[in-house]
Amino acid sequence: MRFKDLAVYLEKLEKTSSRNEITIILSELFKKADLSEIDKITYLVLGQLAPRYKGIIFNLADRMMMRILAKAYGADIEKVKVSYRQKGDLGGVAFSLAQNQKSKIKNQNLSVLDVHTRLLEVAKEVGEKSQERKINKTAELLSNLDSLSARFVTRIPLGRLRLGFSDKTILDALSWMEMGNKSGRPLLTRVYEVLPDVGLLAKEVKEHGIEKAS
Repeated sequence: MRFKDLAVYLEKLEKTSSRNEITIILSELFKKADLSEIDKITYLVLGQLAPRYKGIIFNLADRMMMRILAKAYGADIEKVKVSYRQKGDLGGVAFSLAQNQKSKIKNQNLSVLDVHTRLLEVAKEVGEKSQERKINKTAELLSNLDSLSARFVTRIPLGRLRLGFSDKTILDALSWMEMGNKSGRPLLTRVYEVLPDVGLLAKEVKEHGIEKAS
């Protein structure tokens, strides 16, 4: 799946407050996802790269993201700061900057796996000059994304995807994907309580179905 297609689902989720509707949107997304990517998609819709117990964090704050956006779009850092004060959302700033740079975006067809891999590389950067490497790698990634994708990819390292649902909604959506209702939720919950990794669980359900995954 192209990340720009995932971004369309993320926008739908962002605009939806109904828990049932969120569950249905997620189930549709999971149906379309390939086996090789469903775990990564599951983490990304939660604003993560891996299950929480793995402790993967970006250590990337607003000030650094403003530098990233300036570098990605050739923008003046002061203008980025003003835009942030106006919008209150660096994802929204990225969206606007990317809209203005449409003709210069090199490649808008990065896959979900491409984006996940690159974000993971950024998160794992440590040591001397790691901050500059994080800035360069994230800026390069953003410069290859359409404006809607840039909005969400900017929010993920900041921990601000916040689409209004948790792992429990993912379990409902996996049940809905397989059974058209939430009847599989109790089985999935029992598995999740043993291994709290919804990405791995999504992959097992996609490949084997709820009964075998449980």
